Amino acid sequence: MTSYAAAIDTHFPNAMSVPDFLSEVTETVGQLGIVAERTLALVSICRDELTTDFFHAVETEWGSSFTLAGLGGVPALGRTGWQAALAHIPETAGRGALLVFGCPHIGIEEDGSIGFTIRDGQTRPTATCGALSAILAQSQAGELPTAVDPDDYEATSLALRLVDPQLPPSGLVELTMAALDAIEVDLWKAIDEAAVWRDHDVAVFCGVQIHGHDHDDRIWPRDAWYCGADGHRRRLRLGAAHPNALDLDAPVA
Repeated sequence: MTSYAAAIDTHFPNAMSVPDFLSEVTETVGQLGIVAERTLALVSICRDELTTDFFHAVETEWGSSFTLAGLGGVPALGRTGWQAALAHIPETAGRGALLVFGCPHIGIEEDGSIGFTIRDGQTRPTATCGALSAILAQSQAGELPTAVDPDDYEATSLALRLVDPQLPPSGLVELTMAALDAIEVDLWKAIDEAAVWRDHDVAVFCGVQIHGHDHDDRIWPRDAWYCGADGHRRRLRLGAAHPNALDLDAPVA
């Protein structure tokens, strides 16, 4: 096993290629009648150029999509942006559908180094995610911001949200998981406040986007949810291996 594969196996077991992940998403939500013709995809990823391959792959599968992008992958579009996004759901004879992806990202190089990627046109690895790596460095140096800086709004507000100075993260993987938690909270907060499920079926998939050497990108899927007209959130079983997408044994939110 290579150092890269070992790092994946240790920190993100069962991560899959982007095409395989999206294929399983399509198979899963298709069981619920969610198809591209009646669906708007929203993608919450970091602003980093490395993440755009995933965004383009989503658009290839689901058509023109709306980006929620913010540093660390945490949505940064605010109330007005959410109102715009939700107003773009296709109008159909029945219910429209909203398909949401939420993924912070992390680099893993060939030697198993966590938090680094050699980018196109460069010869040395650089921090990935750069924003989360900077926040981790501030935390380790005891230099976290104490207030939001209007000239560095996203980074400082993200640091204040993700890191408790009394319980600093042990490393970038832990901080990435904190960002993933924040993304999922924010996605459902917006969806529930707008009660999107009254008129549209909603499916949400959250995980971590992993950048390997030479564009070997993978997705580690953590959570998959469906919410229909009753407003109850149910877990989804991801992939074609399951005859029923809804995990009826899972707790209902």
